Amino acid sequence: MSEYKYISVVINKFDLPFEIKLATPNPDLIDQKIIDETVNKISENIQEYDKTFSLENNNSLLSKFQNGEEMGLMNSQVFREVYEQTITAEQMTHHYFSSYFNGKYDPIGLLNGWMIDKIFNRYLLALLNDDGIDGVSLRCGEDVRLASRPNIDFRWRVAIKDPKNLDILLATYFLQNGAVSTTNERRSLRNEKSNIEQVTIVSSNALDANIWANAGISSGTNKFPEFISKYHLTGMIVDKYAGMENFRDGFSDKIAIKK
Repeated sequence: MSEYKYISVVINKFDLPFEIKLATPNPDLIDQKIIDETVNKISENIQEYDKTFSLENNNSLLSKFQNGEEMGLMNSQVFREVYEQTITAEQMTHHYFSSYFNGKYDPIGLLNGWMIDKIFNRYLLALLNDDGIDGVSLRCGEDVRLASRPNIDFRWRVAIKDPKNLDILLATYFLQNGAVSTTNERRSLRNEKSNIEQVTIVSSNALDANIWANAGISSGTNKFPEFISKYHLTGMIVDKYAGMENFRDGFSDKIAIKK
């Protein structure tokens, strides 16, 4: 088995940093020019998203939208696409995923996942055509999207930490392709009383993983199992009393899932 080295690049152009990671069996095989060009394109792309969605930027379309200006919906395809995604996510999760806080529209709950998928599909997947690159990864906060070159035995390692003690490792996922999102914050307007402290979702894309992690922690012990079953979800729950509970493709040994 190859001994892998990892090249990491962090881009600080948004409210949260984006980390690009490349897995290589031999850094000498990599065409550095291609990486530099890709990082520059991603940096420019993130800067565009910053102009649209950053809450730290008073001139962003999102900041203006929160202040009553609806220009973003009319003039920006990107803003409109995210807005439509949040509406769909709210309906699909029965509003356990929410995009409104303090009476204002704020799509940050799914924005990380949406941006990761867009950038990943547009720029990073193509790097797997480079002979020296066996794996690509993009992380923002607790959302990460991963891919590996086909027909090789390389898997990304994603560690899930204890929400109360980050020194404690609860689980490790080894993935060739996919996305992982973990949350321990209740961001929704609709919350059930629950002992769930953390939810991790493994999916094919970062957007879905992000939406269901957020909906899971809000919908709680009684409601979330129905979503797990209906949408064939994979991941794990950290419960205050029951501990870790894993589920895969909608099935779980420990969680009572109503059919």
